[in-house]
Amino acid sequence: MRVRYLEQIVAGTRAATVTEKAAKSTLVARVKKLRWCFWHANVQKAESRMREILLICRIVVPETSRFGESLSQLDYRTRELVAYVDCNGGSTIPYAKRHRAGRSISTAMAESAVNQVLNHRMCKRQQMRWSPRGAHLLAQVRCAVINGDLSERLALFRKRMNELPAEVAAFLGHLQRLEEALPQGF
Repeated sequence: MRVRYLEQIVAGTRAATVTEKAAKSTLVARVKKLRWCFWHANVQKAESRMREILLICRIVVPETSRFGESLSQLDYRTRELVAYVDCNGGSTIPYAKRHRAGRSISTAMAESAVNQVLNHRMCKRQQMRWSPRGAHLLAQVRCAVINGDLSERLALFRKRMNELPAEVAAFLGHLQRLEEALPQGF
């Protein structure tokens, strides 16, 4: 979505002179290549493209005020994108690879389902609200259902539950003996 902002800014720039038109065509090409970099999860190339865009924004001398405003807005949004990539660069998704493999590239269906359920249950007018932890656990289950791996995750969970460490098993046994020793209704 952040690349889309850059595309809209560049498309909306009004270049009046030859210099501005050349700068705009160069920016259009750079932003288009930037989208390709993110589609293929190539963060290094994306960083290089963003530096080129920032350089162009800073060295081009605008001859009209509208073009200057567009360049400053593009500079601001590009710096914002650079900061975002610095923080989240390790979690980029190779959308092209997923698309070629026939896998989904959008999380919209899962997000919509989770938002619908959570908004209904977390509404303040509900008699029974969920805790944030309960809502998070429900979201995990719903995502597993949509991904089709709920049964695998449950089997893994059951396997982990059967493999309790000795200290935990001893503690749970001690708690169970205490519970049995308590009088009824306590």
